[in-house]
Amino acid sequence: MQKQRGLSYVTMLLAAIVLGFGMVLFFKLVPAFTEYFAVKRTVEILAKENASAPMPDIREAFRKRAEIEDIKAISAEDLEIIQDQEGTEIIADYKKIVPLIANASLMFEFRTSAKGGGG
Repeated sequence: MQKQRGLSYVTMLLAAIVLGFGMVLFFKLVPAFTEYFAVKRTVEILAKENASAPMPDIREAFRKRAEIEDIKAISAEDLEIIQDQEGTEIIADYKKIVPLIANASLMFEFRTSAKGGGG
């Protein structure tokens, strides 16, 4: 008598549920990280290109780039801009809450900064 091999129906169903949950999680989290990398890229470009510009000009440049990059998690007013003899440092520090299922959510704390040349 030969023993039966392979996955049972219940095992396949459990594997499909786990895979489905993983895919839902993946598709909910990707936009948060995509937006973070857009914020990071924008902050780096602003620090490089607008290092000697006054703060209102830097904020306005961020507003324009944020509209193009579809950045909604942080506004220009939320940026911390430090200008001194060493240059300009732009810091973006924000939280993003990603709703999962019903009342379960994930909260991410993102922080990025970039320093531009002397002004």
